[in-house]
Amino acid sequence: MKDYEKPVVKINEDISEGVYAASGDEAADCWTVDAYSVQDWNGSHHVFEVHCVHPNTVQHISTKSTVTLAFSHPLTDAYSEFPSSFSGNTVTVERESHANAYLSGDDVTYKVWVKADDEATTKAITCTGSTISCTKTVNVQGNGGDGN
Repeated sequence: MKDYEKPVVKINEDISEGVYAASGDEAADCWTVDAYSVQDWNGSHHVFEVHCVHPNTVQHISTKSTVTLAFSHPLTDAYSEFPSSFSGNTVTVERESHANAYLSGDDVTYKVWVKADDEATTKAITCTGSTISCTKTVNVQGNGGDGN
């Protein structure tokens, strides 16, 4: 193994070259997400509503959004209306979509059901954090030969 060498940043204003880190899933600079309890006990699970909003001022095609929710207790079961998975105290929900983000906005609400070891713990679960990422593709609206 080589010895660690501290990286050095050099600025040369005579060169018009740069490094860009932008591909695939991107941090949501367009979506907002919020999750809140709507029913603390439905006979087996605590029900949360997830509200995702995409503004009508952003121009890109959003092919998928991925929401990650963190909860206050470890989960023994979790599911959603969209494909989802859970591990520990987090739930990840993936919502496929197409062309929903081209200056039209998108306002999506769906539910996530979570369960802990027992009824009391399940009722006490809170959502402690939520993040969303957006998979973007180039905007190629229209059918003209020039892409317009």
